[in-house]
Amino acid sequence: MPRWLRILGGVCLVPAGLGVLALAAVWWHYSAVAARYDMAALTRGQNETLIVDARGEPVGSASEIERELVTLKEVPITLVDAVLATEDARFFSHPGFDVIGLTRAAVANFTSRGIRQGGSTITQQLARNAFGLQGRSYERKITEIFLAMRIEHKCSKEQILTHYLNRIYLGTGCSGVGAAARCYFGKDVRELTLPESATLAGIIKAPVAYSPITQPALARQKRDLSLQRMVDTGRLGKEEAAAAKAQPLVVRHDKTRVRTGYMLAAARSEFQRLGMKPGTPPEMRMTLRLDWQRRLDALMRQHLESVDGKEKDKSTGELQGAVIVLDNRSGAILAMQGGRDFTTSPFNRAMEGTRPPGTAFLPLVYAAALTAMPEATDAPQIDGPLDNRQAMIGGLAGTLGEWGADGEPVAYTGGTITPMQALLEGRTAATVRLCYLVGLDAVRSELGRCSFTTPMRTEAAFTLGQSPVRLIELARAFTAVANDGRLCTAPHVLLSPSVRSAEIFAPSAMAHVRETLIAGMARPEYRAPLVQHGLADKSIAGYGGITYDRTDAWFAGMDRSLTCLVWVGHDKDAPISPKATAAKVALPLWAAVFAMVTEGKPHGWDVKPGLSQLLVTAPRAIPVGHVRGQPEALPVHPVSGAVIGNDPYQSVGAVPRAVPVPRAANEE
Repeated sequence: MPRWLRILGGVCLVPAGLGVLALAAVWWHYSAVAARYDMAALTRGQNETLIVDARGEPVGSASEIERELVTLKEVPITLVDAVLATEDARFFSHPGFDVIGLTRAAVANFTSRGIRQGGSTITQQLARNAFGLQGRSYERKITEIFLAMRIEHKCSKEQILTHYLNRIYLGTGCSGVGAAARCYFGKDVRELTLPESATLAGIIKAPVAYSPITQPALARQKRDLSLQRMVDTGRLGKEEAAAAKAQPLVVRHDKTRVRTGYMLAAARSEFQRLGMKPGTPPEMRMTLRLDWQRRLDALMRQHLESVDGKEKDKSTGELQGAVIVLDNRSGAILAMQGGRDFTTSPFNRAMEGTRPPGTAFLPLVYAAALTAMPEATDAPQIDGPLDNRQAMIGGLAGTLGEWGADGEPVAYTGGTITPMQALLEGRTAATVRLCYLVGLDAVRSELGRCSFTTPMRTEAAFTLGQSPVRLIELARAFTAVANDGRLCTAPHVLLSPSVRSAEIFAPSAMAHVRETLIAGMARPEYRAPLVQHGLADKSIAGYGGITYDRTDAWFAGMDRSLTCLVWVGHDKDAPISPKATAAKVALPLWAAVFAMVTEGKPHGWDVKPGLSQLLVTAPRAIPVGHVRGQPEALPVHPVSGAVIGNDPYQSVGAVPRAVPVPRAANEE
């Protein structure tokens, strides 16, 4: 060779050698970087705990991301072809990275003076997803390529494609084509049609921006582009593609299966609270039933729409509701609804909500009072106006209002009334007097054994339900009515606690309360909903209540096995309506739910003879004595310290004087 050519060759050999050495150094460095990643990450995120309902029907994943693992054999060939045509046409021929794709991306990035395209293969996307590679940089891109080559060396092409189809995020909380098929089309992945397969493939790059639910027009455009790519790569004929493009985009968003609202959210919350990790165990069974949840969701919406009527005030927000059904012994939550609509308001009022119970609190107050002072069970209580400074309800002036369970004014007899009669009618003045007689601290102490986590007010207003309580805790407290004073085990939707709850109220006190609640279910204003749902004359116990300003309406009812609590109101302190009552607002929904969970055959109690006589004479007009053969109210002076303030027998403000009512001859 000529000398000059040898010199030129030597000069070129030096940079070529340096280039090879540099390439070798880069190769060694990034190979070492890729070697530090654990290949177990390819399957680690796929090991989810499946939540199933009480009858074994799948509900969803224990984690926030929905995933339904599928095998490659279960995926229709149309979906495989659509994904390959859209994301990686040369998948089966490249070693993990595509030189043509990378070159095209490099040219585009150079001309745009930035990183605009990645040219990533399916294997590279899998590496990025499995190993959590973030950001847009050449460092990350090179690491991704070397990881892709390592994955290709470790796994077959079929295994890589299976991992990818199970991991790729497709929006709406769905990871993988299995969950996405149910979410967007309400079907198993094996049942996907060609247009549906092309739709899923089309939204891979930007599942939120091209969501079939929120952006159907853009999703259809991406579907048609996927179909065209299938034609261009020879995976689909032109006529088939044209027929598929002509079909409308039909979405069947199965949110009850993939994102089962309040039901699944409660299970996930408890799963995390128990400190459990996804995949251990592989499956957990809930206490809730999916079919009940679907019916409950419909019942809630229909009922709230009927209550809203034409007087809906948009400034207060939508009327909300909550339902809790507990097993009286185990504490299992058998049915639960946390609001009107999970998609617009995911806050679970049943499990996390806190509201004042109003007069719905009275059964627990009387159980507490009679537990602390059993001799007060039949003690006569003054039935007359009470200075509001003793209760502090809505102000400090005038007299305490009598709003009871139905929110209507009550005429005082001016004489005495028994505690059970006062409970039957929801008499607020008599309730406050009883609690002063027993002692506010003593009553508060007994109620504290109900495991309420919210503090109670120091003044007597707490006896009338003016201290907010958590709904789930109130529902649990009401199980003591059926359990002879004993609370159910801690409420749960997954694992049952092994510790049995202690007795909180005296069995004798709770028996009096329960018998009164059974008798109260015969009230005329309760009759219609109970008859409609076949619950009349079933000897079940129930009690309705409302706050004095009509912001919250409640109904709690139970049989020997189950307790159901219903709340209706606004998230803000706004009246439901000017004439809202527990019988009109809460009872109809309670009756429908209780009929569902008991299948119309509740296990009630036998009513003791004579108890129903409380309703023979109108409870609001009971005379208390006779003088020389004539009916006359006999005032009973309060026990020292039981009543404070103005004379309870005198009219204060707008409250009329008590007027005695004659008793029938056969009652003398």
